[in-house]
Amino acid sequence: LFALGLGGLAAAALVPRLGVAMLAARRRTRFLALYAEAIGLIVRGLRAGVPVTETIGLVGQEIADPVGEEFRALAHQVRLGQSLEAAMWKTAGRLKLPELNFLVISLSVQRETGGNLAETLENLETILRRRRQMKLKIKAMSSEATASALIIGALPFVVGALMLMVSRDYLNVLFTTP
Repeated sequence: LFALGLGGLAAAALVPRLGVAMLAARRRTRFLALYAEAIGLIVRGLRAGVPVTETIGLVGQEIADPVGEEFRALAHQVRLGQSLEAAMWKTAGRLKLPELNFLVISLSVQRETGGNLAETLENLETILRRRRQMKLKIKAMSSEATASALIIGALPFVVGALMLMVSRDYLNVLFTTP
């Protein structure tokens, strides 16, 4: 009885954590799916001469959630007086995504040293899109291998069932003789 209570207590402590971790991972995946599009929008805004803070607000309006939600929060924090860099580090710390960290580092370095931020972010967008394509290609190839394995694994059973239907005597020898 004590062990059952201890197991229930452990489950009560672990199940919510696992649920929250699963939801956070799903949100990160959805974020990364739209992140390259957001970077592209920032690049186009910068090339058009729009300031970085305005383009971040524009991303919050134009891109779907969860990216839009995070960028709206960023724009709101900047409007309330927090520096863009501090607000971005806070968001990057909460989301724990290396791709977002690279954006924050790029913005920080550009503010300190200058340079072409649009070109740097365009390179980031290209890298993100190529990584996504590679992940999709890997997923397709592994799905193909899984389908092949399932077909090959099921083939003896399918052939056996067909043989039982067509010629029961031919296959019956396998079950009746030692």
